Amino acid sequence: MGKFSMDVRKVAMEVMGAITESLGLGPSYKSDKLEDGMQVMTVNCYPACPQPDRVLGLPPHSDYSCITVLLQSCPGLQVIATDDDEWRLIPEIHGALQVHVGDHLEVLSNGIYKSVVHRATLNSEKNKISIASLHSLAMDEKIETAKDWWMNNIQKDTKKAALEIFLNFSPPMILLKGTASLRLLNSKPKMFN
Repeated sequence: MGKFSMDVRKVAMEVMGAITESLGLGPSYKSDKLEDGMQVMTVNCYPACPQPDRVLGLPPHSDYSCITVLLQSCPGLQVIATDDDEWRLIPEIHGALQVHVGDHLEVLSNGIYKSVVHRATLNSEKNKISIASLHSLAMDEKIETAKDWWMNNIQKDTKKAALEIFLNFSPPMILLKGTASLRLLNSKPKMFN
């Protein structure tokens, strides 16, 4: 697992470099902060369920990270479509890594990249294993919309906040995206500096 976590971290750093470059910020924007930041690995086992339509493996949520890199053993990940609010099953590509945009990247990009609301469903015939690697800045490192964006008369949509603020505000498995919680908290400036 140690080698996998180091390899997936390299992939995450390359993906983040491509994302920040696509935003016009350059491939090394915040790279030092991300390198020194957090990587949280979760391994989930979802047992086979005879009635998978009656239970969820993991309820709807968005990730508070910049990005999440996911490997899963069989289909079961669903995302909510923004055009019609319907759940869509992500097709399985055996051995492929999936990259999810998290709430911190949505804040950094001022909504250009949207965090994805997703859930895990169960399989009626076999167990499902997933390995998720969440990548973000350090717990106390504040993230905000890139200054190059809002200094050019683009309105900032949220205030800056550290990962610990996201986690402290939100009860487990809240069905509200972290970026929405930042908008709700804009009236509480003591939480933000």
